[in-house]
Amino acid sequence: MTDLSIVICTYDRPASLEATLKSCLAQTNALGLSIEIVVVDNHPSGSARTVVESLAQGARWPMRYVTELTRNMSTLRNRGFAEARGRLASLIDDDEVAEPDWLDQLVGALRDANADMAVGPRHAIFAGEPPPYDPKGSQFVRIFDLPDGAIIPLTAPSGKPRFGMGTGNSLFDLSRCFPNGEPAMREAFGDAGGEDAELFIRLYREGCRIVWAARAVVTETVAPHRTAVTYRLIRARREAQHYVSIYLDVTPHPRLTWATLMAKGLAQVIVGFVLSALTFEFGSERRLRGRALMEHGIGKLLWKRAVGYIAEPSLNRAT
Repeated sequence: MTDLSIVICTYDRPASLEATLKSCLAQTNALGLSIEIVVVDNHPSGSARTVVESLAQGARWPMRYVTELTRNMSTLRNRGFAEARGRLASLIDDDEVAEPDWLDQLVGALRDANADMAVGPRHAIFAGEPPPYDPKGSQFVRIFDLPDGAIIPLTAPSGKPRFGMGTGNSLFDLSRCFPNGEPAMREAFGDAGGEDAELFIRLYREGCRIVWAARAVVTETVAPHRTAVTYRLIRARREAQHYVSIYLDVTPHPRLTWATLMAKGLAQVIVGFVLSALTFEFGSERRLRGRALMEHGIGKLLWKRAVGYIAEPSLNRAT
């Protein structure tokens, strides 16, 4: 039986996918795992096929290419989970590159903590310098202030999310997380987004343990358009919508929680507007704190009018 499946969902990023796959094939695998790689292509052009077939020739581990054209992130990732033949499934995004000991650290942390899931840090590199409104690039990384090997307290007793979690750089024990073979992600969240955050919170509330693998590092290449102020603001609105949807889905007091979130959203809009006006932030490319606060508030107030997918340019083609 395969020990671990590396699952990569991709959409029209053949050049960055190639870098991701090469980093996966370069894993040290000091634990001696039997590994496979599964690429799930969501783009109708089949742009990832050539990359996968080229690297599969002579690869150290089996590689499979499958297509899933449904434009729903839950459906796409569920296909990846379903295709995995390993007892463990690690997910890495198609714009991330793993350190050589990534899998060893991820699996080691899972085993040491007897956990059901593990997540590791995501660093970022930019085309040029980080954006002027975030010179340290802190908005583009996932680094938790937790010791290596700590169990992540994902929500408060009220159900309020403490951490936002994505499936990029994650590991699941499939038999423990999905003992009945049920689909991992809820399709209702797949259209509007937040499906991966909802998955982690749901599993956490069901008793699954999530360990922080601080040395299991991947690095994301941040495309230039993703640092644009307009892009960051719409992301802020969408993240707030996800937060409300997930919080209301799990709270034992939905009416009180809804009223609290709406009041907070209104306050954020007012404070954000005043802050933006006082600091002459409107139109600035160097500051977005006030406008981001406004968007978080608007996202809460308009949480049912989902932003959903954000249009992005076609990315680099393979050469």
